[in-house]
Amino acid sequence: MQILDSTISLEEQIKPRRRTSREDGGAVGSLSRGLILLDVLTRASAPLTLSELAAEAGLDVSTAHRLLQILLEQGYAVRDDSTKRYLPGPRALSPLSLFHPITQLKNEARSVLEFLRERTSETTALVLFIGKERMVVDFVRGDHPLSPYYDTWLKSPLHGSASGKILLASLPPAERDQLLGPAPYKSFTSETITKQGALFSYLDIVREQGFAVARDDAYEGMTAIGAALMPYPDGRPIGCLVVTASSPAVTTAREKEIADRLKAASQLLISSAPSVQILKTWTGRTML
Repeated sequence: MQILDSTISLEEQIKPRRRTSREDGGAVGSLSRGLILLDVLTRASAPLTLSELAAEAGLDVSTAHRLLQILLEQGYAVRDDSTKRYLPGPRALSPLSLFHPITQLKNEARSVLEFLRERTSETTALVLFIGKERMVVDFVRGDHPLSPYYDTWLKSPLHGSASGKILLASLPPAERDQLLGPAPYKSFTSETITKQGALFSYLDIVREQGFAVARDDAYEGMTAIGAALMPYPDGRPIGCLVVTASSPAVTTAREKEIADRLKAASQLLISSAPSVQILKTWTGRTML
C-alpha cells in the first residue's frame, strides 16, 4: 500500500512521475545497444558465442548477456544449449507476418520479376518507397556472373540512381531540396548530375515518361533503368521496378526496350496485385 506524505500536497504525490533525462538516456542507450546486437546476430554467417557477440557489437560481456535475455524472451534470438551459441530468432528473421501487405506484394511480384529477368537476362528488383527511404522487397539476379547484388535498404545516391530519381520526381521541390541539400550535388562519376537546374529538368522528364535512367551516374560501367509503380497522374508512386545491367550491354535502343518492358510490367502489377492498393494507403503515397 502506498503511504502518502502529509507534508507534500496530494496532487504532487499522486501525479505520474516524469522520467529524468538520465533515465531516458539510459533507455535510449539500451535500445541502441540492443539493435546493434541484433544486427550482429542477423549478419553472422554462423552461430556466435556470448563473448564473440559482445566483441563484435563492441559491448562488455555482462551488457551483452543482459540484452540477449530480452531478445531471447521476445523471440528475436535463440540459444543452442548444446553449443551455448546464439542465433537470430524467428521474429528477427521474419519480422513481418505472412499477411502483411509487403509480404503479399513480394509474393505477387515474384513472377513479374522472373518474367523481366527472362526477357532481359539482367538483374531485376522491386523497390518500395517507405517515407524517403528505398526498400528492396525482392530481386532476381541476372544471368551474368557479375550481376549486381541488392541489400535490403538502398543507399545509392538519390540523384545518381534510377530508383532515387523516381522518388525525387514524386516530391515537391522543397522536399527535394531538403533531401538533396544545397547544390552542387556530390559527384560520383563524370556523368553524375550535380546542378540543380539540370537535375530538376530531368525529373520533369521522369514524371512525363514514367521511367528514369541512371547511366554511369553513381558507378562507372553500371546502368539502372526504373519504371514507377503507379503512374504519376494517379498519385505518388509507391515504388518502382528496376533493371540493372552493365553499361556496355545497354545500347540506346535496348535502353528504350527495357524501359517499355518495365512500364508494361509495372502496369501489370498495379492491375493484378491487390497488395498494391493496400500499400498506397499504408505508405501514405495516395496523393500528390
